[in-house]
Amino acid sequence: MSILFKSKREREKESRKEKRQAFRKADNALDDVKERIKDLERGAKKQWEDARAALQGGQKASASRQLTSYRAAQVLMTKLEQKRWVFEQYVAKMQAASSDAEFATALDCLNKVTVIDPEKVSDVFAESQDLLGEQLDADRFWNKLYEKEMDGAGAALEDYIPSLEELSGQLEAEAAAEIGASAPAKAAGQLVQCIESGRAKVKDLLDSK
Repeated sequence: MSILFKSKREREKESRKEKRQAFRKADNALDDVKERIKDLERGAKKQWEDARAALQGGQKASASRQLTSYRAAQVLMTKLEQKRWVFEQYVAKMQAASSDAEFATALDCLNKVTVIDPEKVSDVFAESQDLLGEQLDADRFWNKLYEKEMDGAGAALEDYIPSLEELSGQLEAEAAAEIGASAPAKAAGQLVQCIESGRAKVKDLLDSK
């Protein structure tokens, strides 16, 4: 079917398909080069071993040929690595450009359907601020009720939650424990016990009222 007779949706679908195929070919090309480099590495390793064996056997000419082949393989691998790196950079740039095109298309669609009413936005945010203010008042009310119920028997609930410094210390201790540090691991266990004890204390304080 000629592109002139295809719908917009069909053309977009075909364009996406062609783009996927193009990037797939690029990935396959990179994989081929990487595999070629691996083959050269295996061959070079054997050439080095053969050159060493030839030299040990007193076959200097053979060792020289193997060593020349080994060096040639190293040069070729270096060139392939350079080409692979350059190609990867271009593929990455093309992928970024493709993303930019997709973002631009999506943004264009949003622009067409988005309607902004500055006055309505202002009213909504003003109402939200009022609600947040009421929430703060409610929080203060709950805190007063809590203090009244506790009647000075304990601290605020937040006081039983480990501080950021303590939590940070726990995080560092657990990370150190992963590499076999016993002292930090012990500290982490102590802090866990402290956290559990604090939670239990809060539960007992609330349940007893």
